[in-house]
Amino acid sequence: MRSRTLAGPRHVLPTQEIIDHLAERIERAYALRRAGWDRGCSTGRVWAAAAMCLWQAQVDDPTIPLDSELFVASQPICGALGDPWVELTQVEAGWRYRLQVRRIIRHLRAELTREVRRAERMMAGEAPVSAASLSRDQRLSPLGCYIAAHRMGRADLAGLFAQGAVEQHRGCPLYRPASLSLLPAESYPIDDGSVAPERATVIRNRKKSIVMN
Repeated sequence: MRSRTLAGPRHVLPTQEIIDHLAERIERAYALRRAGWDRGCSTGRVWAAAAMCLWQAQVDDPTIPLDSELFVASQPICGALGDPWVELTQVEAGWRYRLQVRRIIRHLRAELTREVRRAERMMAGEAPVSAASLSRDQRLSPLGCYIAAHRMGRADLAGLFAQGAVEQHRGCPLYRPASLSLLPAESYPIDDGSVAPERATVIRNRKKSIVMN
């Protein structure tokens, strides 16, 4: 595929392989949203156009992930009949997706803030706190414990929670932008380059609960 100009700061189009991958996922997600929907009513071009709309959303805001399923979930799709050209390829589709991603980031930031404050209170107590006691607290996640330990100067504890924090990020890469107000970017436990952007997908159950609420 030849490079062409796109609106926004990035001027090179994605490869055809990436567009095909995103388009396939978008088509599957759309079919799941519309039970009984007839795939024969559309052509492959609509899914490629939707994939470009998703790509453009990331061009406009590089913090936005290339998450096909969340892109479809962010659209007001209901009923058995519909027109994916209208629902998935218009400028409004990208706008709704960016709003949904930002909403999820705000939710995750609030969640992490509560966890970090709780973990910090436990670490600041008179009795020594172990990784085991923090892990037993169901209101704390590995990333929340990692951030709190880092902020409290407890490198020993931070190291013990690092792998769990990495797995948490891999399940939901939006934790990185959500953590920026709590932890310096260079102290985040994983390099973004280790997760391909077109494969970085938000945790399914968490995403559903946030999108539907």
